[in-house]
Amino acid sequence: MIAGILLVSLPVVIGLAVVSYLLSAGILQRMAIDRFAVIAEQREREIYTFMTNQADIVRKIAAVDELRDAISALRQLSPRSAQYQPAYMAMADTLFRSTFLDYGSAAATDLTGLMLLSQDEGEVFFSTNPDQEGDVHATAPFFLEGREHTYIQPVYPAPDTRLPTLTVATPLTGRNGEPLGVLAAQIRVPVLVDIVSQRTGLGRTGESYLVDTGHRFLSMARFGTQAYPKGARSLGIDTAIQGKSGAGLYLNYAGQSVIGSYRWLPSLGVALLTEIRVSEALQPATRLGWLMLLLGLLAVGLLALGTFFIARQIARPILAVNAATRKIAAGDLSVRSPVLTDDETGVLAQNFNRMIDRLEGTLADLAAEQQKSEHLLLNILPAPIAARLKQGEGTIADSFAEVTILFADIVNFTPMSANLEAVELVSLLNEIFSEFDRLSEERGLEKIKTIGDAYMVGAGLPIERTDHARVIAEMALDMLDVISVFNRRHQSDLHMRIGINTGPVVAGVIGTRKFIYDIWGDAVNIASRMESQGVEGCIQVTEATWQYLRDDYQFDDRGLINIKGRGRMHTYMLRARKHRQPAPSVPG
Repeated sequence: MIAGILLVSLPVVIGLAVVSYLLSAGILQRMAIDRFAVIAEQREREIYTFMTNQADIVRKIAAVDELRDAISALRQLSPRSAQYQPAYMAMADTLFRSTFLDYGSAAATDLTGLMLLSQDEGEVFFSTNPDQEGDVHATAPFFLEGREHTYIQPVYPAPDTRLPTLTVATPLTGRNGEPLGVLAAQIRVPVLVDIVSQRTGLGRTGESYLVDTGHRFLSMARFGTQAYPKGARSLGIDTAIQGKSGAGLYLNYAGQSVIGSYRWLPSLGVALLTEIRVSEALQPATRLGWLMLLLGLLAVGLLALGTFFIARQIARPILAVNAATRKIAAGDLSVRSPVLTDDETGVLAQNFNRMIDRLEGTLADLAAEQQKSEHLLLNILPAPIAARLKQGEGTIADSFAEVTILFADIVNFTPMSANLEAVELVSLLNEIFSEFDRLSEERGLEKIKTIGDAYMVGAGLPIERTDHARVIAEMALDMLDVISVFNRRHQSDLHMRIGINTGPVVAGVIGTRKFIYDIWGDAVNIASRMESQGVEGCIQVTEATWQYLRDDYQFDDRGLINIKGRGRMHTYMLRARKHRQPAPSVPG
């Protein structure tokens, strides 16, 4: 009987599964094509919106009157004259403020470089990359078009790096309309890659990417790789580069069957492709086919096992408890025994489940308390020090040959606090110090302590690092920015006084009930003196720290000053970065 049922039922079940797959696969393919066409349109709008915003930023920078005056004054001077260099620096400072202060760092960080070119020859008389100064771009499209109107040159390989480059140029004119030259800005091409690489709506294997006219990926991870030495090619890529748009099923650059949408972006000179593998796009149809097959087989199996199931009915409760016991013995406390009857066996199962519930609750409470203890300990001590304490190490004391220490004090905060309620006072101080903590954690620094409105942080401990002076310098400059933002937000007049020193220290844990990780040494005392005998709104550093930073940062030489307890010391005032801000590096 069971054999006859299987012989008749199995062909029907298999045929139903195949038909279900074919019907749903056709529907899903059409839906995927429509969906990816919509995604591609959205990516295209986002790209053009971004480029329009960048062009508007460059145009606004070129229209800043102070910048136009500074450029006009510079162009009237001979490069060999004594007045040229001061005028050059004044113009560079005005350009920096016009770019990063007037329009905000969030927008300006998409500009990777700025160039000022002369009106006639196209010679670069200023660039954020000094190596480019003196170059002539008389035949470059961005220069020729940029003299007449704001122009976006389509993506092209840079002459020196061969990497994809995108340039926006706009005319520079004086207040009276006289032509001064061309302002050209290079846009971060990875921003375009980030826009099209968003995962929204792409699924697990879907991807959206850009290819230039040379069949090269704009993604830095793919551009120029040996994987595609002759360029990436596919039906979608080749068709899009020919200036056509469309969608369908084809093989991608890696020879994989995909459903995709492709289109040409003429103003940028790149092709935009959005694709997903056929296996994923049709996965619901595959699952439906298998589901139909499994459900059919299950129905046939249930029919064949009906008699056997009834025979096993009496033993089910005991078998269920036994199975649950084995899983719990293996460590799976999520298992519960099903209560299948109302007799003594059912009562046993209920008591067994209540026992496991209480055991699981107890273990969860213990885990939660342990997690709280770990969190509290890490809020007090650095992670490596906390690990050593947990391993039973008694006295923890380490010597570090080269550490950079920063002391900072908020000037005018004490007089201001006299007129504030306690809650408001703590809230304002917490707002400032929370931002300092975020910067410290972001750069991998070790916050030592805060005393009142003073803040102390170090680099190079408890894990040694070679860039300790640089990251502390970046922290100090960022702290001045934080206070500036705070003043604008609260209409206050607070200032920072910051001192920095580099040298050997001893670090360790003191206390038995309330732990504290602290540092000692002459280097710490000198750093404190740099702050206390510093200048309001300035960053004073010792000569030891200056030796580390002098190549990458701008300083004012303060000369020899009397330092309490140390006599006369040579100190410097850290003013700004010489080059673009380096990315934070955290020791691994």
